[in-house]
Amino acid sequence: MTVDAIITAGDGRAAKKVFKKNKALLEVGGKSILRHIVDVLLSCKDIGKIVVVGPKAPFSEVLDGLDVDIIEQKRNLCENGWEGFLQTLPEYKATGKLTDDIIAKYREKYVLFLPGDIPLLTVKELEEFLSCCDMDNFDYIAGITSEEVLDLFGPRRGRPGIKMATFHTRDFNFRQNNLHIARPFFLIDRIDLVLKTYEYRYQKEFINIVKAIGEILMLGKGVVGKCLFCYLLFQISAGFSAIGLESLARIASYPIKKAMVEELISMMLHTRFRTVYTTFGGAALDVDNERDFLTLSVMYRDWSNLLNQNDHNPS
Repeated sequence: MTVDAIITAGDGRAAKKVFKKNKALLEVGGKSILRHIVDVLLSCKDIGKIVVVGPKAPFSEVLDGLDVDIIEQKRNLCENGWEGFLQTLPEYKATGKLTDDIIAKYREKYVLFLPGDIPLLTVKELEEFLSCCDMDNFDYIAGITSEEVLDLFGPRRGRPGIKMATFHTRDFNFRQNNLHIARPFFLIDRIDLVLKTYEYRYQKEFINIVKAIGEILMLGKGVVGKCLFCYLLFQISAGFSAIGLESLARIASYPIKKAMVEELISMMLHTRFRTVYTTFGGAALDVDNERDFLTLSVMYRDWSNLLNQNDHNPS
């Protein structure tokens, strides 16, 4: 059985451009980032239909001749993801109308969501992620990658790298790796929360921390206290880590377990949520700014070779 894939690569609202350009259209290793991602999806036996959402004209040019559907972007990430999902439903695609019969027929359908700025995604990592997704028991699964794996792509003496922020927990430190598989009809009631989480994702900006706390305080009874506790410990441990006080960072994060985070997200989204650990790291290396893009461009060949090796995977 295959899963349909939605690439959300719009450049509106909260999306950041790099060098004043849609990140998916930047070239790495001789072709656009978007083309890298689509080529991986087309090479993966587990992927069915591919829908790309973004500026249609330039995307059609770089994906000319490939078996993908390209949909004009909407106002924000959630609308892009939602429209991309709807385009995988044959009845909706034919009529442009979402009916109760269509919802009933496809209520259980899940799709893969991924962004348009992860040129180091590989077939191996994608297959590893999908093989571990238990969609019989969960409705939304997000991929994560450990700090140990991500350190392989960090700065070294005489070699540039990308230092990525991670969540600190008692189990291990990890970063969300941009791979999501979900049943959209199960998340529609909480779509505003998903959108705000995306808008406030750059937590190095103090205003986003304030806004995130404000959203947490508006959560329902029984969730707000646990969520605020967890969020503040994340911030404190990240602060200690940023100034090199790793022992204090570990102490601050000790009360947080990965299972606790999964339970809180399940409660907030009113759905069954879990994380899946992948051992490669390429999907986590997204392009957030000009510096990261230049670093990735310089290191692309070396990092691609690293990702094609098997001996870097932790036991």
